[in-house]
Parts: sequence; C-alpha cells; structure tokens
Amino acid sequence: MAADPVNESASLVTASEVHQQFELLLRDRTHMGLRNLLSDIAMEPLNPFQQVQRQPKKWLVAFGGLVLLAALIVYYFHLR
Repeated sequence: MAADPVNESASLVTASEVHQQFELLLRDRTHMGLRNLLSDIAMEPLNPFQQVQRQPKKWLVAFGGLVLLAALIVYYFHLR
C-alpha cells in the first residue's frame, strides 16, 4: 500500500504563528483570572442582561461591619 502524498507546504506552521495564535486565545479569556474569581466570591452574581454595578454580598458587608466595630472598640479602650 502506498502512502497518500502529503502537501507539506500547507501543513508547516512556524513557531511564531503558533505563539501569536496562542496569545490571541489567551486574550479572549477575559472571564478567567484571579481578579474575576475574587470578585465573583465577594460580589452578587453578574446579570448579563442588566448594565448595573454589582453589589457586595450581604455576608461580606456584615463581616466588614463587625471588623470595623471591633477595630473601633480596640482603639477606644486600648490605644487611647
């Protein structure tokens, strides 16, 4: 059995072309990343049909208020 002839000029790709295509794929992944992960943890879910700013989750606001209250108590009784 004879092998089918392969058109080598059509299958050769340079390393710079592969690198360029890989960078394009990475730039398209704007939904990934540490900043987006942290904002998804701390903020309400994103609604793609509304263009409003996301609000922080209730547990994060409550925790921040308790930390602020604790810092004020420490300041008032110990650092004054």
